[in-house]
Amino acid sequence: MPSTFSAEKAGGKPDETLIKILAASYQKAGNNEGYSRALERLVRHYPSPEYWSDVIQRTASRPGFSRNLDLDTYRLMRATGNLDRAEEYMEAVQLAVQAGLPGEAREILDEGFQKKILGVGDATDVGRQNRLKALVETRYVEDRRTIAETDADAAAAASGDPLVRTGLAYVTYAQADKGLAMMEQGMAKGQLKYPEQSRLHLGYAYYLAGDMAKAIKQLRMVKGDNGAADIARLWIVLATAGE
Repeated sequence: MPSTFSAEKAGGKPDETLIKILAASYQKAGNNEGYSRALERLVRHYPSPEYWSDVIQRTASRPGFSRNLDLDTYRLMRATGNLDRAEEYMEAVQLAVQAGLPGEAREILDEGFQKKILGVGDATDVGRQNRLKALVETRYVEDRRTIAETDADAAAAASGDPLVRTGLAYVTYAQADKGLAMMEQGMAKGQLKYPEQSRLHLGYAYYLAGDMAKAIKQLRMVKGDNGAADIARLWIVLATAGE
């Protein structure tokens, strides 16, 4: 499909139908990598929840994709309008709590209730959702009260992980300047358990803060074959969609 690629090279917008034909050809040939790249062209130039759902799900189902990235997958789903089922909201919230991010958990949960995806329907499900809401609120209040007390411990730790984790929490509390500085310090300190995932989270934090140039810079540095680089590439597509 030379016309598809020449349009991109010229800085133009390739024809949607041609990209879909290209994707179908790759799929028929069993070329999963080519199919995924064609889908990424679709979401870059013709973003829609449907296209995004396809590319995210295919990315998350690739062999070797780490389950440590499940929360990152839900973040992409939410950002692209694909978090639309009660069980998805519940799992995303629980993963955020487990990651030590009650601020993000609370924001996701509130969105689910506001959209009437949570808090409606079967009484048993609603009861479970309300219990999770109460737990998240307790964790949120406690974390806001004590988070500053952990700054010194995070800075003194041998690993940069506590700085990265606490910094991201600050970003979710709308304290981006402080949080991003801590995350940068953590990356510089090193000795990270999952360095590529930490780099992904730094890029995500810059995205949340609205600094797309720095977000893209960090996301382009994410390497590896556990799925972190794939998720990073999709955030870059999202950050540059329409350009």
